[in-house]
Amino acid sequence: MQAPAAAERNKGPILAVLREYAGAGTHAGPGGVLRVLEVGAGAGLHAAHFARALPQTRWQPSDIDPRALRSNPAWGLRDTALLRQLAEANGLRLERMVDMPANNKSLIFRKQ
Repeated sequence: MQAPAAAERNKGPILAVLREYAGAGTHAGPGGVLRVLEVGAGAGLHAAHFARALPQTRWQPSDIDPRALRSNPAWGLRDTALLRQLAEANGLRLERMVDMPANNKSLIFRKQ
């Protein structure tokens, strides 16, 4: 399977952001393990790449709403305000939003 161009362009910048959280262990949870939920993981290409680069992390990839993909495969999750509301309703707060090269963002949420 060939990786989508956007996934290839973004994996380095996303990994740089993740290293800020996983590198020093200051953001890790119990047992020194950083748990990461990747929303909109698609085929899991990023999760596989990051798991190899950051072995001290535990990855949970999740896929986006299949109806959105059937409508337009390029959509992904675009409504960051809605995502933030859903996260807050589930005990997470937005800590950081970082622009990525392929016209999307990395959002870092933390358990409250």
